[in-house]
Amino acid sequence: MTGNRPLGVGLIGCGTIGQVHAASLGQLVEDGEVRAVAAADPSEAARNAASRNALGFESLHEDGRAVIDDAGVEAVVIASPTATHRDLVYAALDAGKPLLCEKPLAPVFPVVREMHDAVVASGLTAQVGFHSRFHYLFDAVQHLVTGGELGAPMGYVLREDQFWPTGEIVPGHSSWRSNRSQAGGGALLEHTIHGADVVSWLFGPARQVFARTRSQFGYDVEDIAAATVEHESGVVGTILTVFNGVRGREERRLEVFFERAAVEMTADFVVGAREDGLMIQRPDEEAERPELDSLRAAHWDRLGVTRKDVWFYLYLAAREWARSIRAAQPASPSFGDALAAHALVEAAYRSAESGAPVTLEGDLAIPGAS
Repeated sequence: MTGNRPLGVGLIGCGTIGQVHAASLGQLVEDGEVRAVAAADPSEAARNAASRNALGFESLHEDGRAVIDDAGVEAVVIASPTATHRDLVYAALDAGKPLLCEKPLAPVFPVVREMHDAVVASGLTAQVGFHSRFHYLFDAVQHLVTGGELGAPMGYVLREDQFWPTGEIVPGHSSWRSNRSQAGGGALLEHTIHGADVVSWLFGPARQVFARTRSQFGYDVEDIAAATVEHESGVVGTILTVFNGVRGREERRLEVFFERAAVEMTADFVVGAREDGLMIQRPDEEAERPELDSLRAAHWDRLGVTRKDVWFYLYLAAREWARSIRAAQPASPSFGDALAAHALVEAAYRSAESGAPVTLEGDLAIPGAS
C-alpha cells in the first residue's frame, strides 16, 4: 500500500486504551513505520494528550468521521467506546481503509457476526485489539502447547482480576463501562474477552460453556463471572474474572496441565503493577523458572523487533498490523478470531441466564470449527 513510506494512521478514541494506542503509535513513528496523521475524541484534553503520546498528530478532531475522511489517513485505529465501533468500522470499510478495532467489537453478539461478515467480504486488512497474544509469556505458553515436549494439554485454569474501570469507582475515568447499553457486559465481555481469545488461540474453539455471573457492586453489568469451557480439542478449562475494589494487583494468571507437566504463568497487564512469572513443573524435577528477560528477547527476535524500550506489548500488535497492511496480507488477530472469542463469551452469558450448559452451535457456530 505504501511501499517504504510510513503508513498514514488515524486514531479514533483517545480514552484509556486510546492513550495506549497513541503511545504505541509514537514508538512506531520513531521507527519510521507510521505517520500520526489525525486523531479524534469529544474531549479536547484527551485529544491533546493523545497527540503528545503519539509525538504529534497533524490534525485533531471531535468527530471520528473526520479522521476516516482525511485523505492522508490510510488506515484507522478504532479505540472509542464499544457501542460506537460498528458504525466506525462500516465507515472505514466504505472508505476502503484498513483498520484495527478494539475489543469488544460490539455490545451484542449478532452485531459482532455482522461486522465479521462485512470485514471478510471487504477483503481489507483488519485486526482486532487482542494484544494479549503479543505478551511474551503467553507466547512462551503457546510454544509449550504446540511444541509437544510436555505432552498434550489436558486442562487449564485462567483467572483475571482488575480494579473496576469506571468513573464511579475511579475519579477521572469514563463511566460507560458500567452501562450495559454502551458496554454490552462487564468483567466477562469488557475485560475477559482477552482471556476468551487467549484460550481459543491456545486450545482451539470452544464447544460448550457452563457459566455463572453476578453484579456485586450493583451496576447493570456483571463484576464477577465463572465459566467451565470444553473445547473442540477435548481440553477442559475454567475461567474466573473479577472487577473489584483492589487497586494495584491487576493481573492474569494461567495454569495449564499437560500430560507430563504443569505450567503456571502470571502476567502483568497494567504497566508495572505486578511482577511477571513463569514456572514449569516436570515429573521428578525441581520446578523450572525460565529467565524472563531471555524469554522476552526470544519473543522479540521472532517478531524481528530490534528496539529495547518497548513500552507496552500493544506496540508489537500495532507493528504487526502496520506491516500486514504494507504487505497487503491478512492481519492477526483477525475478525474471525474475534468471532470465536465473542461466541465463547456469548455462550457464557446464555448459560448464566438459562442455568444450563450452552453448546456453540446454530448462531454461535464458528466457521472452521469441527
